[in-house]
Order: sequence, then structure tokens, then C-alpha cells
Amino acid sequence: MEKDIRKVVAAAKEAMDAAERDGMLEPEPISQLFQKIGRFTGMYPVPHLGVEICCGTYLAMTQQLTEKKVREDEVSRIGKAAYCSVMPRLSDPESIREFIACVVHGMGIGVIPSAEGARLLYGAQVAYSALPSPKSRKKCRKSAQNTPGNQPPTPNPSIT
Repeated sequence: MEKDIRKVVAAAKEAMDAAERDGMLEPEPISQLFQKIGRFTGMYPVPHLGVEICCGTYLAMTQQLTEKKVREDEVSRIGKAAYCSVMPRLSDPESIREFIACVVHGMGIGVIPSAEGARLLYGAQVAYSALPSPKSRKKCRKSAQNTPGNQPPTPNPSIT
């Protein structure tokens, strides 16, 4: 699986270099590019980049600690912290989707307890609802132009 991912990442790099040479102005989010390249190369199921990073970090940490003969409860606690430390930030719609995928997968494999996972998913929902939509950004600009504070003062004949 790791070799397949490396092939997909190498193909993604080639595609990004080609797009840059062709003058592509706005690149796609990496996870979407990863999905397209996975479909193009025939990889099924296409690995989810965020989940792969979280799981890879978790596995590397737990294997390292197990080899050092660390107590199992400590391995579990530190592995969970490692998994959560690489989850995406809730900064844009794509990152929020990546975050949700990591939380759901973490709950599925037992790294994130259900109650904590529910709180994390609620946080992602709040973050997503707080993002301005393209329509609301346009609407805010228009309403800001029409507010009294943004209008030039009109002369009042009764004051003069």
C-alpha cells in the first residue's frame, strides 16, 4: 500500500509540474488531485490523504513504542496523541472534510473514543457553518455599500 501511495504522489507531482508549465493559475486542493490521480492509475479504493497521514503517524508511533517495550496503555495514549496531532486544521472547506474523514476513521479503528469523536465532529460542523459562502461574501459587500456609515453625507438644509 505504501509503495502505491508513493507512486500516486510521484504522479501527482508530475501532474502539478505539468500544470505549472502549462500556466494553470489556480491549483486544485491536493486531496482532489490525489483522488483524480488514484482513479487515473486504477487504484481502488483511492486512499484518503488525510486519513493516510493520520494512520501512518499513528502506526509509526505505536510500532516505535512497542519495540521499546513501553507499557500498552502508554502506547495507546501516545499513539492517539500522534494521530490527533496531524489532523488537518479547520481552516477551509477542504480541510474540514479531511478533518471529518480523520475523525470518523479514528473512531472506526478505536483511536478516538465515541464521545470525543462526537465533540470533534460538532466542532467541524460549527467551523464549516462559520465559513462564508461565495454568495454571502457578495451579499456582505453589497450590504456594506448600502449602510448609512458608508454613504457620503447629504447636506441638510435645515442646519444651514
